[in-house]
Amino acid sequence: MWTDEQLLAQGWTQAQIEQYRIEQVIQETPKEVGLNETIPGGGQHVDRSQSTASKSGLTSLFANKTQTVLVVCMLVLFPLSMYSTLFAEGPQGPQGDAGEQGENGTTGSSFALVLSAGDLPPCDESIQNQIFFIADEAGFNVCQNNTWSSISLTGPQGTPGQDGTDGAAGQDGVNGTDGQDGADGAAGQDGENGSDGQDGADGAAGQDGADGENGLTSLIVSSTEPSGSNCANGGTRVETGIDDDGNGVLSPTEVDAGVFVCNGETGADGADGANGSSTTTMMVASLSVAPSYLGCNGTGQLLKQGLDDGSGNGFAQNGVLESGEVLMTSLICTTFAVDQVQDVNAGTGSSNPAEFVTLNSMLYFTTTSPSGVWSLDVNDTLTSIYSGFASSLGSVGSLLMFTGSDATNGIEPWVYDPSTGTAGIVSDINPGTSGSFAGGYTLLGTTAYFAARDGAGNFDLWAYEHANTSTWKVDDGVNPQELVAVGSHLYYSTPTELRMWNTTSNTAYDIEIMPGILGSSPSDLVVRGTRIYLAANDGSGGGIELQAYETTNNSTWQVADPRPGAATSFPSDFAFIGSRIYMHATDGTDFELWAYDSTNNSVWEVADINPGTGHSRPADLTVHQNTVYFSADDGSSGKELWAYNAINGTTWQVIDLHPSGGNIGDIHLHEGNVYFAGDDGVDGTEVWRLIFSRTVTVV
Repeated sequence: MWTDEQLLAQGWTQAQIEQYRIEQVIQETPKEVGLNETIPGGGQHVDRSQSTASKSGLTSLFANKTQTVLVVCMLVLFPLSMYSTLFAEGPQGPQGDAGEQGENGTTGSSFALVLSAGDLPPCDESIQNQIFFIADEAGFNVCQNNTWSSISLTGPQGTPGQDGTDGAAGQDGVNGTDGQDGADGAAGQDGENGSDGQDGADGAAGQDGADGENGLTSLIVSSTEPSGSNCANGGTRVETGIDDDGNGVLSPTEVDAGVFVCNGETGADGADGANGSSTTTMMVASLSVAPSYLGCNGTGQLLKQGLDDGSGNGFAQNGVLESGEVLMTSLICTTFAVDQVQDVNAGTGSSNPAEFVTLNSMLYFTTTSPSGVWSLDVNDTLTSIYSGFASSLGSVGSLLMFTGSDATNGIEPWVYDPSTGTAGIVSDINPGTSGSFAGGYTLLGTTAYFAARDGAGNFDLWAYEHANTSTWKVDDGVNPQELVAVGSHLYYSTPTELRMWNTTSNTAYDIEIMPGILGSSPSDLVVRGTRIYLAANDGSGGGIELQAYETTNNSTWQVADPRPGAATSFPSDFAFIGSRIYMHATDGTDFELWAYDSTNNSVWEVADINPGTGHSRPADLTVHQNTVYFSADDGSSGKELWAYNAINGTTWQVIDLHPSGGNIGDIHLHEGNVYFAGDDGVDGTEVWRLIFSRTVTVV
């Protein structure tokens, strides 16, 4: 028999040697198991006459046991037999010498079957390592260390085999025969009638009828009715009639009806209210215009404060500050500073800003060097919105219109839309490069009216509708100069008369301020409510004077004649504060600032700024609060910025911008500030403004 050392020398492993020794023992000394051997610990018997113990110590079972037991036994025996087969595949060693008969080994582990766990025998040394199958649990228990424990003798599941390939598809069966057709269904109900067909095309339009005759205009005239039989307390006479002769004036023979609107009687005075109450320690105050000797350039105010205690023979607790009660008087003085806003033409050159216009809190103006239209926002940001020749800038609703030019169309009307930031030509009214030289843009409703020529020589009244960008001629060959809108009608001056375009009848006619064939030469049209103020000659022998036209009753009259007699006073540049009209005019001596007050029909020279026979020629009169600002020449400092306060009647030079010769022009009120074109002798003529501030001084 080979020794272990010899087998190791042949390359055997220790595990192979141990397996080999076990197999030798099994082959040489098999154990025979007799029949009817008793299972330890139970009364059950099995027939073992046809089986031997396996090399793992498990025994076979009777063939007549239940199928469940046989299956379990097979599950146990199969892995045990695999164990033997696995280790039987070791390398074949050399044939050894026959060994001597060894001693019989101890009894191996037996495999026993019981019906339930209650049938298990006591676990002690006599059945150490014995395995029992419990039938009603279909499981195994082993006795080890005096304790029964459940064990599993089932090996791991093997890897599933691969699916077999699909068999070949069978042949299609033969098609069956078609079934018979079904019987026809019952007839359905009739559908509803269809809708009518489309109308045929319209026939050809008939010929236009002959134009009817123009209708006559109905006029209404109102006048003051004095106290009398018609109205005891006075009132208003309202007369209506047809303008039979078409002259726009309701003559006495044309009056068809009249009515008196009488004033009511003056009501009785109401009862006096109860006196208010205060305390002797209550502070009361009064605010009044400061006298001119205190200075402040006519804009000063006096604030007086005191206790309502009746001091100085006053009345205590009456709520009124009396002279003896005044404890403190303060002079509130508005001062001015001048600031250059923008130097458009940087350096000493002049941009010559003019035609200032305010639209949506933005200031717009034109310049000549460089030529174009500019905008100035609240942050003093300067932006060019159009480059090229520009004049006659004006606002028309939400748009700007001006006269612009390009190489193709010449000088024509242009429009700028701030919402899109785009500017473009309105129409080439005078085709080619000759230009129409349009101007005087005035809005009435949604239509802008202006003067322009189309090549025939004279200027005509034109219209532009922004909604559809259409342009058309309104009044031919009348040379319109200044345009204003009152109510639903347009009024404009011509070289001869004031003229109206009636948008209701689409007709135009003259308003004869000077009756007859001679013209009144109207100019400087200014609208106040329903009334138009203008300079014109009414033919009364006084020349060109301040006139008024009331649009509601078609009446005209002379307002003021600063130069009585046959000579003219040439009034212009009208500005309004309350009941007063301020103007440039002459009494025959010089041209100065004049005023007219409608409360007493008085007229007077406000100030002789250039004393003697010199002319100060005030221009661009602009009102801010109670002050009129204007340009004037005092004969020594040139054309500078001046002001007149209507409260205390003081006149003063606001600033001497260029001491050796000023050049102020185009004054404009914008967002509470006074803007103007000015030359300081350094930067040329650029955009300037007044800065207002207040000081308080105890006097």
